[in-house]
Amino acid sequence: MIDNYTMARFWDGIALTDYEERAVQALQLIYGDEIERIAFIGLETHPSRSRLRAIVKMRGQESRVPLRSLGDGAIRIFGVALALANSRDGFLLLDEAENGIHHSVQHKYWRMVLETAQKYNVQVLATTHSWDCVRGFAHAVEYSAIKGVFFRLQKRDDGSMRAMEYPDESL
Repeated sequence: MIDNYTMARFWDGIALTDYEERAVQALQLIYGDEIERIAFIGLETHPSRSRLRAIVKMRGQESRVPLRSLGDGAIRIFGVALALANSRDGFLLLDEAENGIHHSVQHKYWRMVLETAQKYNVQVLATTHSWDCVRGFAHAVEYSAIKGVFFRLQKRDDGSMRAMEYPDESL
């Protein structure tokens, strides 16, 4: 899971730009328009002792809500959106891409990843052990103009590994 210091560093890379709006929209996949704004507060003394934390302004609430109180899925989606925005014209590796993401929002999550990756020219390589994650990816690719490819690693009889390609139309 992404730590507060890394999130804050990524946020600094997109603050007050259009990329910031995209990161907020990622959180709205789970909470809808309840999420209004995000900020990082706290005194930074040293990266290992950082007191930085993300807070969220939610519609209809006067008090600020810590991002971490919204659950692992919110942190994961927000962290991935930040990482995508900070990987413009490059690539992003997502290990165990499904971690923290509820199966019911996997397709929205993957649509956000695919659309954001295309918009920012980011090549994404993701790993998973989750069939729900694969289904979410397949659903997002099926209902999107964006191409995606799924590879499954399969062990051969001789013990070597082979990558089996499943183009989006076969998912």
